[in-house]
Amino acid sequence: MHYKYGMIILLILNIKLEIKINKLNILLRKKNREHKLNDNNNFYKEMLKLYIEDRKSFYLKGRQYIMKKQGKKYEESKLETIQDKLNYLLIHESPENKTELVDKILVKNYSKKILHEDISVPILKIYNKTSEINLDDLPDKFILKCNHGSGMNIVCSDKKKFNLTKATEKLNKWMNINYGLKFFEYQYINIKKKIFAEKYLDDNIIDYKFNCYNGEPKFIRTKFHINGKNLNNHYSLNWTLTDIEFNWRDYIRDPSIKIAKPKNLDKMIYYARKLSSPFCFCRVDFYEVDNKVYLGELTFAPANLGMNYNNDKMRKYLGNLLDITKINN
Repeated sequence: MHYKYGMIILLILNIKLEIKINKLNILLRKKNREHKLNDNNNFYKEMLKLYIEDRKSFYLKGRQYIMKKQGKKYEESKLETIQDKLNYLLIHESPENKTELVDKILVKNYSKKILHEDISVPILKIYNKTSEINLDDLPDKFILKCNHGSGMNIVCSDKKKFNLTKATEKLNKWMNINYGLKFFEYQYINIKKKIFAEKYLDDNIIDYKFNCYNGEPKFIRTKFHINGKNLNNHYSLNWTLTDIEFNWRDYIRDPSIKIAKPKNLDKMIYYARKLSSPFCFCRVDFYEVDNKVYLGELTFAPANLGMNYNNDKMRKYLGNLLDITKINN
């Protein structure tokens, strides 16, 4: 009798193991298609398998890989710089708590729920695929975006001159990327991919990026274009230009160029504090157009944590501002 029950239990365990293996193979094939992986791309295949079997090891190995590509090294025994601490949060904070917030569509619901008012940029249309886009349904100016990554934006400032074929090629390419797996930003992995058209707010708009540490805005990075330059100046909360330098792509700091204090700065600070309060770190972005504040996005890993601040001293100074002991699991 005991032998019979033992055989039944063993059979059940074998069935469960077979189901797990089949699920793993299905997911690997799916992710391989998303990445268009070939047989030589062994690293990503190993990582996709690790994603199923040992999530923490996947998080750690992925961030170590990204830091190495950026010429840096990540060691959990030595968490000093702002990059070190933000990598630690990416590895150890639950990404599921952030998925809604980095989804460029769903974050609008989160903002409305927390602030009890709607400061989102209006959505004109939402699409599941590019073939659904009909320019006749859109105004003369608009922006096309994907909801599942960073930098996936196409600006249309004149519909008569807009090349939909080129835009479609770019959007299809983006829709084939799992941004979270490609760049090891785990909060993006399970986003249901969509394309959406958003209202065009203004020409030469200023992006106010509030870096919030433990729910408290610490400084504001301004991203704007002027006189043919892409600028990246940082301000304190009382709108004093700081010494912080953040070289990113072709954006530079130019202290000779000043921008006026936004009329709604106090309101932006209040919004940033409310929206970032559950997290050790969160960057909250705003625009100001016609005296109205609009939410841009929430970000937990600016520039994939390849932040080229002035020097190691500045990176350690910013790291000291962030307390990661109250991690949100």
